[in-house]
Amino acid sequence: MRTIRANINHEKGRLDRYFARCVGAGRAGEVMRHVPAMQLQQMQEECAFEYIRFHGLFHEEMNIVTRDEAGKLHFCFNYIDLLFDQLQDAHIRPVVELGLMPMCMAEKDTTVFWWKMGVSMPKVMEEWSALVEALVRHVTDRYGEDEIKQWYFEVWNEPNHPSFFTEYKDINAYFALYDAAAFAVKKVCPDYRVGGPATAGVVWLDELYEHCTENNVPLDFFTCHSYNAKGAFDPDGTAALALAPIHHMNTILRERCLPVKERTGLPVLLTEWSSSYSSRDPIHDSYFSAPFMLYCIKNCEGALDAFSYWTYTDIFEEVTPPTEPFHGGFGLFTVDSIPKPAYHAYAFLHRLGDTELVCDDANAYVCKDKNGVQIVLWNITDPNLFKRGICNRIHFGRQLPAQTLENTAIELQGMKPGQMYTIETDTVGYEKGDAYSAYLKMGGGMLKTRTQVQYLREKAKPAHAVYEARADENGVLYFTLPTWENQADCVQVRPL
Repeated sequence: MRTIRANINHEKGRLDRYFARCVGAGRAGEVMRHVPAMQLQQMQEECAFEYIRFHGLFHEEMNIVTRDEAGKLHFCFNYIDLLFDQLQDAHIRPVVELGLMPMCMAEKDTTVFWWKMGVSMPKVMEEWSALVEALVRHVTDRYGEDEIKQWYFEVWNEPNHPSFFTEYKDINAYFALYDAAAFAVKKVCPDYRVGGPATAGVVWLDELYEHCTENNVPLDFFTCHSYNAKGAFDPDGTAALALAPIHHMNTILRERCLPVKERTGLPVLLTEWSSSYSSRDPIHDSYFSAPFMLYCIKNCEGALDAFSYWTYTDIFEEVTPPTEPFHGGFGLFTVDSIPKPAYHAYAFLHRLGDTELVCDDANAYVCKDKNGVQIVLWNITDPNLFKRGICNRIHFGRQLPAQTLENTAIELQGMKPGQMYTIETDTVGYEKGDAYSAYLKMGGGMLKTRTQVQYLREKAKPAHAVYEARADENGVLYFTLPTWENQADCVQVRPL
């Protein structure tokens, strides 16, 4: 039997909440809509994040820059103000992705995605500098230097990827973009934070550091992206992707990010991560995502300063607007605001106290605060899809009944002898906090009635149980939990 042991007097230290530092969203214009705004508010109440990152701040729908007949640029920040005011009200700060290129400034008319994000170099580099400086000066005037000092300014998105930068083969082209933006940010305030290279995969970090060091260019942090899937880029939602071995991501991040942190002393922010880089991959909807995410978060600890899940909402329009309620979207919420198992993984982590206890179990957190002890535990079985040559759409696009496993035992030492405790558990697994399996049983397709939506919202709630147990005369509290394959649990222990 698996036994998770901890002594409440043996403290490991302060819990590293790097997993809650940042979360992603699709683009600025989507975040401003009513439903994503309501989802953001709910998320901040139940599993708050410190920062949010998204594309499209300079997109035409934000109306930030226009050019008149004489060729002069004009800046407008009305929509920017609405967006950042909304974030302030939700108590979340932006990782400001500086990009991509407004079409009136672009050297080429090349775009990516349904919403046409410009991916070209600027015609005139001085105009790019002027745009960045104007934005940074405006937000400084609106929110004050002390606030903006806590923001991050990230230059571009995946400049090494052919879909996101026309000059992706030329690292020096990115350096030119980066330098202009970095100096523009620092021109407003030398204490503001600017970084990059926001690459697809953990690459160009050493090169950017060497470039900035040799040329006296500001660099305050690194950013990069990583996903746990193998296959081709999926711009139209049809690629056959397979889950890489579950240790794939944490192996890469420990081998590539941790050495950069240690060598340079600069923070490393993973500003996009997920099980798959496709917004049409049913793994994102599956209950498997909850233990998978917890596994990655636990095993990547120490290698990163932020681990930004991509994304919090399925209202995400890179391929096209979603056409079905469960379509494999990145989000923690569906379009209909139905929480997915992935959402509950973060909600469970949010309940952990700030003091982590020593625990030898690799698939558990044990923490405490003034109210009691909190445990988040999970088990995961690697389906070996990539090795078996099975794509995610086939494996996760169907019912996946879970096998019953032997009970999991919890042994807490150092408790008050003879004290009665309330034990409250929430469980996510097959048909527990698992609206997607219920949706598949309904036959899939569109949700035609609000009653159907409400039904799935009920199915999305974790299985909940409350019972009592007494610590023995030696101060040991012992209890067991029923366990199924690929399950995640949150346990809260409080004295009666």
